Amino acid sequence: MDDDIVITGLIRQLQAGDDKPLSELMKHYNPRIWPLILAESRSYQDAEDILSRTWQAVWENVGGLRDVSSFGGWLRQIAYNACKRYYNSSYYSQGERPYEDETLEWHINRNAEMLLREEGLKADAIEAVRNLPNKPEDMRKVAILFYLQELTLKEIAEELDLPLGTVKRKLHEARGLLRKEFGVDSKWW
Repeated sequence: MDDDIVITGLIRQLQAGDDKPLSELMKHYNPRIWPLILAESRSYQDAEDILSRTWQAVWENVGGLRDVSSFGGWLRQIAYNACKRYYNSSYYSQGERPYEDETLEWHINRNAEMLLREEGLKADAIEAVRNLPNKPEDMRKVAILFYLQELTLKEIAEELDLPLGTVKRKLHEARGLLRKEFGVDSKWW
């Protein structure tokens, strides 16, 4: 919790035009966005350039961020967009640099491994949600409607005829059990 307060303070300082907190934010968030950038990049060198462009875009646009609690998601979207823009730039659109056979094979194998791992994780998550206990009452139903049927909290409340606060509490309880199931530390969620 204290970590969140510190990060929020750093983001607000950045919004006020102070560039000093940028390095602390980079230390905190780079491990979270680097895998995304690396997965979307064609080379390690490109990924480093995209990471730099991502933080430049953060510096230029952080003033427009209204809800500092959404900084992590906002940053991931900037990183993803930076990858797309990087490869749509005039440098790449004028003539793609062809991959060498070894590099192309490495990318294909890496992408196939990532897809296989994602499918396995997705199947594990679906099974875990379906196997949540029914006690407290309606927790499994709320989790299934939220995670598997992708209903909004309001839709779930209407579907189960429950107050919105109860739906939020049940989802919170389900998340706690799922975190335990997958051995995930709650401070990263």
